[in-house]
Amino acid sequence: MNTAQINELQKIHVAAWNEKDRTKRYELLQQIYAEDIKMYDRDFILNGLKEVSDFIGKLLAEDEAFNFAAAKPIEPLQNSARFFGHINTSKGLLNSMDFFILENGKAKHLYAFMEPAG
Repeated sequence: MNTAQINELQKIHVAAWNEKDRTKRYELLQQIYAEDIKMYDRDFILNGLKEVSDFIGKLLAEDEAFNFAAAKPIEPLQNSARFFGHINTSKGLLNSMDFFILENGKAKHLYAFMEPAG
């Protein structure tokens, strides 16, 4: 992926994780995630766009303070990229690092790491 595509991945990734409208969120995710994406969290694995979108929707519905933002620009490396972010929640700020494995211009695997800020 070139620089413009990597920057677009970051922009749409952040927008999708803040999008409350289910249809708009799914459309955003389709632009950057493979249909059969696997998202890995410490406690679970999500399979496919629908599960990822539903998970985001649940987070947004359960916590009105939820807001995802970039901490610094996304960094590409071969067929991967890492992205550092901040997640505001009603329980406090989290630092996040998302690691993407890219295939055919889309995220095929997403590893999500989170820890309390500070």
